[in-house]
Amino acid sequence: MGDIIKSHENRLEWQLANKGHRRGLTTPFFLALPGVGKSEISLFAAEQMDRKFFDVRAGNCLPSDVRIPTIDKENRVAQYFGNSELPFLTNPDIDENSRVLMVWDELLDGSLAMQRVLKQAMNDNCVGNISFPENTLHVAIANGLDHGCMSERLPLSNANRMAFYNVKPDMNTFQAWLSDIGLYPELESFLNSNSDVPYDIEISKWDGKSNFASFRTLEEFGKLINTDLVEHSDGSRYMKSIGGDALLLHKLNAILGYKAATKAFEFLKIYEAVGSIQSLLDNPSGCTIPSSLDKKWIVACKLAGEANKGNIKAVMTVAERLSGNSGGKGFMATYVAKSICKQKPDLASTPAVGKWMSENVMDLIGRG
Repeated sequence: MGDIIKSHENRLEWQLANKGHRRGLTTPFFLALPGVGKSEISLFAAEQMDRKFFDVRAGNCLPSDVRIPTIDKENRVAQYFGNSELPFLTNPDIDENSRVLMVWDELLDGSLAMQRVLKQAMNDNCVGNISFPENTLHVAIANGLDHGCMSERLPLSNANRMAFYNVKPDMNTFQAWLSDIGLYPELESFLNSNSDVPYDIEISKWDGKSNFASFRTLEEFGKLINTDLVEHSDGSRYMKSIGGDALLLHKLNAILGYKAATKAFEFLKIYEAVGSIQSLLDNPSGCTIPSSLDKKWIVACKLAGEANKGNIKAVMTVAERLSGNSGGKGFMATYVAKSICKQKPDLASTPAVGKWMSENVMDLIGRG
């Protein structure tokens, strides 16, 4: 999405420089299932392009919210005026020279009457008598007609002014984001061994009253683990017994839907069954490494959680062995090293972590 938005920005700035106006520009329109992260990516793109960001939820707007019908008595004509109460129309931080990214969110939730208003906004860069800064980049995002969101069809004249992009959920990018923020190590471990969970839904059979595992709801699962199951002691991160919460499966079902919730609950049961990894840390070079993938990822998660200055060398030794080759390179060791650096930055400077990082630079930057 970011690259596409940048391409449209290039066209906007080329036209302003070469034609002296922005009339006739096409608006990029991104269609994706709920929870993919369209709004967040748009915000990130605005920050990267140094543009002021405005998000307007088209599905929540009535035409009268945006422009007001009035009568010009002197000229005896009816006309529209922009509703100056709306901050995205008259904002004290915005002037005619501002660089703006205007996102029309939930576009297909807007009524037909609202679509006519939005056509003027995106095509003519104004609402009624109020113009946006000339260097305003318009972007539209929505859930598609086939995504079970009761969306509306666009008028053909609106569609002809847009460039349509279908956005698929990108598991690799979501995993990279989880690694970067370092807040949800158990969720990251779960997805590493259950990569088929996100968006495993048949929309045509959706019952209209249950949830599913989107990137949005999976992050909620990570928040639930952090607030309901995780505790900290002596700088270590531990999971409480899942048996202590009789409502846990119901909580998971509420945010992930039955299919994904069942897998998440089974993962948590296996996590608990793996138990203490102290025996691995006591004999890091000679201990028996679990053979199943899900247990390996759970051990990796526990290694990051229990790492401290006293055991960090043993932690990294076991982490390297989890990857299954003597060179130490592999996703699991990288996951452990990144998690430690994010959760416990004071350990990043220890000799064991420093040595591993210097030997595995390409893994750490995603080029291994």
